[in-house]
Order: sequence, then C-alpha cells, then structure tokens
Amino acid sequence: MNSIDFTTPRECIYQQFEDQPGPCPRCGSPLHSSAQTYLVATRRGGRVTDSFFIGGDIGWFCTKCPTVVINPDRVSDMMGTSLPHWDVGSEFAVVGIMNLDAVPPEQRHLPLSEVEPLPLVPFRQFLGEASAPPRRKTRPRPAGTRRKPSKKRKRRRKR
Repeated sequence: MNSIDFTTPRECIYQQFEDQPGPCPRCGSPLHSSAQTYLVATRRGGRVTDSFFIGGDIGWFCTKCPTVVINPDRVSDMMGTSLPHWDVGSEFAVVGIMNLDAVPPEQRHLPLSEVEPLPLVPFRQFLGEASAPPRRKTRPRPAGTRRKPSKKRKRRRKR
C-alpha cells in the first residue's frame, strides 16, 4: 500500500456505500480506509449550529490524488447520540482532519478544542451532483411527545 499524506488538503466527496466505496471517483485509483480524527460542523437551515470532533475510520483516502470519500450515513449514525447542551443541526459537513502530530508538545495535555492554532487540514467540499450538505438522520419522536419550543428573547421596544 502506498503511504497516504494526511497533511495534504483533500477534496471531500460524499458517497453512500455498504462496505467499500470502490475506486476513487476522480482518478480511478484504489481507496484505503484510515482511522482519523475529523472536525464536523452542523447547521440548521442557513445557520451554523455547532461543531464536533469524531474519531473513526469514516474516510477512504486515495493514494494517487488528494481525494477522500466519506459515507454520510456513517457520519450521521455517529452523530445520532448527543448531549442536551449540544446543538446538533440537521445538516453537516466534514470540515477536515485534525493533524494530531502538529499539536505542540506543551499543548498535548489540553482538550483538542483548546489547542491553538487548531491543527486542521481542511477538506474542499465537492461541488458536483450532490452539492447540498448531507442531512443527519433523526430518530422518530415517541407518540404523544412534542419538540420543546425554542427560547426566544423578546425584544423590548425603545420608548
């Protein structure tokens, strides 16, 4: 297997598949799965809601060109469980890979969200057939339950 340079920015292509995505959609070369730490941003409508780090082997990397293939269903499944204070939107984008080797030694004890500068190797989003961001799977609500209304601040009028 050719070595993959994870510090190279890549074009991210979302593709649904079962076990393996097949050859690279850009150049036809073999793709290889690799466990990495990814930054995922979510949004609802046009508004960015939150961002998260997820770790796993969700990316299939081309050894010949700067392409990564990601199955949006796998990402959606990983984001299916959230804590109450998280604002997980209905759409998401895998922003890039975290280059953990680039974290300065004096910051390696910190949570990744506190490392500065953030060691992100960004993905360029593919603007082909499916240019809309992938949607996150949502679980059906139990019968008889409603979504909690959002707490909107009332604006006071100046008199």
